[in-house]
Amino acid sequence: MSIISDFHSHVSRTSAREMVQAARDKGIKILGLSEHDFQMKEIRPLLLHLPREGVMMSLEEYVDAVRQAAEELDFDVRLGMEVDFIPSKNETIHTFIQEVSWDFLIGSVHEIDDEVYESDQITWSQEAGQARWLRYYELLRAAVSSGYFSLVSHPVRLYRTNQHIPPTLDEEMEHLAAEAARYNVALELNGYDILHYPELVKRLARACALHHAPISVGSDAHRPAEIAQAHAQTAAILQEVGISTVRIWKRREIEDYQLQDGGR
Repeated sequence: MSIISDFHSHVSRTSAREMVQAARDKGIKILGLSEHDFQMKEIRPLLLHLPREGVMMSLEEYVDAVRQAAEELDFDVRLGMEVDFIPSKNETIHTFIQEVSWDFLIGSVHEIDDEVYESDQITWSQEAGQARWLRYYELLRAAVSSGYFSLVSHPVRLYRTNQHIPPTLDEEMEHLAAEAARYNVALELNGYDILHYPELVKRLARACALHHAPISVGSDAHRPAEIAQAHAQTAAILQEVGISTVRIWKRREIEDYQLQDGGR
């Protein structure tokens, strides 16, 4: 199965041009660049609690760099952003980005009720950890139904710091997948997650297949070498669960494509 897209990648630790060149070298045909909202100078004051990654830039600088890289390398690059889903701040964040002609927007849950679960030094009991998984999936469903996003990213990332999986996790995944299908918002099979906890991603993929939820494939690359970093493993999972359609976007319009083999 041939995956020709990568719709989750960053530029602040390298450059848009280097990321596009790496995508070309690796045989990717369509690259979605999606820097974090908290790396934008305009938005940073709202998100000071989130860890900075690489060089800060203005929205204009980011957009110009992506477009220039696409033009110089004559490559199909789609302009996106990874946007934090924080109920108390969503409206304000989106006032900064709404005037840009995005191809796609990624919604990400990086914190659970003011706890930044990947960076804060938090130790949970089993009961508290399982409760946070349930809250995490509640927030993911809210992101799906919010109307802001083309896709919602890395829906199993909480496992990075919280291994207290609730016994109902498969039901939570199915509920999320059903909501994604209902709102026609894709769920991401994330390359970082596949490399670190593939069985959880496989469970998510099964839920997506069961409920016919659209899926997106993104490496979550922060450096050129990480582009398409788990595409082979992702293709194997897709084939196993019977998914043969990958979702991409241009000017927020859906452009699904079919993989060479597979089921759905």
